[in-house]
Amino acid sequence: MSPRSLLLILTTCLALGAAQPQAPTTRLVQSIPVETDLADPALPFAKEVWLDMLRGAKVSVEAAEFYVTSRPGSALEPVLGELEKAGARGVKVRFLLSSKMLDQDPASVARLRRIPGAEVRSFDLAGVSRGILHAKYFVVDGREAFLGSQNFDWRALEHIHELGVHTAEPVLVSRLARLFAIDWAFAEGRKLPHFPAVPPMSARSQVELVASPPFLTPKDIRPSIEALVDLIDQAKQSVRVQLLTYSPISGQDRYWPALDNALRAAAVRGVKVRLLVSDWVLGGRALPHLKALALIPNLEVKVASIPEAKEGHIPFARVIHSKYLVADEVHLALGTSNWEESYFTESRNIELLFRDSPLAAQAARIHDRLWTSRYAFALDPARTYEKRKVD
Repeated sequence: MSPRSLLLILTTCLALGAAQPQAPTTRLVQSIPVETDLADPALPFAKEVWLDMLRGAKVSVEAAEFYVTSRPGSALEPVLGELEKAGARGVKVRFLLSSKMLDQDPASVARLRRIPGAEVRSFDLAGVSRGILHAKYFVVDGREAFLGSQNFDWRALEHIHELGVHTAEPVLVSRLARLFAIDWAFAEGRKLPHFPAVPPMSARSQVELVASPPFLTPKDIRPSIEALVDLIDQAKQSVRVQLLTYSPISGQDRYWPALDNALRAAAVRGVKVRLLVSDWVLGGRALPHLKALALIPNLEVKVASIPEAKEGHIPFARVIHSKYLVADEVHLALGTSNWEESYFTESRNIELLFRDSPLAAQAARIHDRLWTSRYAFALDPARTYEKRKVD
């Protein structure tokens, strides 16, 4: 073979290699209630992404979850099976669970504890605040992570509308791992360890991790509430929000204005605001406030109601549970907080921010799909609603 022919072959191979699509560093991941038509054909499902991540684990799996609950034959069973296989091949498994939710499924908690070499710790904020561990994420090998609204719950993979992020962005993964280390140490000694100072991210970074509550979060990580209000305040054309619950009421009857004022101000300056909440708000204390929002020009409020499954009522399921904000279709904040004060001031929650990102347009598309679906209806300020059966 002549040198020229060899050069041509090498050049062709390099060109073909360059043409191969690269796996995205960050992608949105959905969970959709079965028997609905809400799935986005362009997005993977959490039950598949979780399995792939755990199958690829070589060194460590670090998970912080509100709780764990499974049932035979459910989509979480293969995930638990992969965790067990990971432990058996020497992967170090560390699992944080909220102390207030350990009784949800003692058998699944015991199953985690039986994983070879696994450690399971209870995260308890009693005596510090009335809060809980409400974050939902795990980090694999310190190289990739998943964070989203999905609890470690079979229902979250089969019967609830959820949205998460699978990412290999080093700055996000490293900060998630850092927060896990803080919470892991806190769960053991109820005392925050000291960490070396890290330069804060610029407020205009393309990606940013923000967290709650402030007293458990290093000062170089912004409080989630500050970041969310900033995104709303900076919006020029549109704001889309999807939540399980929204309430400006704190405690018994105190008004908490932070997000309420931001949404109202956006609408007043001409931004088109669309707030989509679950039917869990019907009959709740915040319903009059949501009705008041619906009266503001440029501010629409809709409620999503997912029908019961064919198998019958499933407690704490068949609901929209995603928690995200899209500003101007170019900025996205996605995380684990419901929009109520205690989630930002007392409980561990985490949000990921993506600016000037195609993820924002994808999230806007998901919001629009549900907003225009047969499952969503406009909140009528003059109507009386019956409270939905949840448990």
